[in-house]
Amino acid sequence: MDEPEVRSPVAHPGHRLTDDCPHGPALEAAVLKLGRGEHLVLTCAADSNCYAQVWLRPDGDYQLEHRDRSPAEHYQTRTRSAEAVAAALAGWAAGEIDWRDSFTWESIGAWFTDSA
Repeated sequence: MDEPEVRSPVAHPGHRLTDDCPHGPALEAAVLKLGRGEHLVLTCAADSNCYAQVWLRPDGDYQLEHRDRSPAEHYQTRTRSAEAVAAALAGWAAGEIDWRDSFTWESIGAWFTDSA
């Protein structure tokens, strides 16, 4: 019988926000004040290829994305809930990974990798 896969409850070692990223209540406020067509990007101080971002689309959907250190590990989802986005970004900022379970993700890594 195969053992179940054990996932680490935290992101990669050294994961932390850059100093210029909002955090805590300021992060939630930044998400809530986004206007249509505006975006917010959170970057990891340990790896520039690790980030999370949200775009409030013109149709009112929040397009949430995260990349985990590799162009192949880039994912996207959409939601109408600013609160869900704020909670996800707070989890990402804290280096957690369980926030991902709240969404159905589409891998968009192929958009950023050379498939030739």
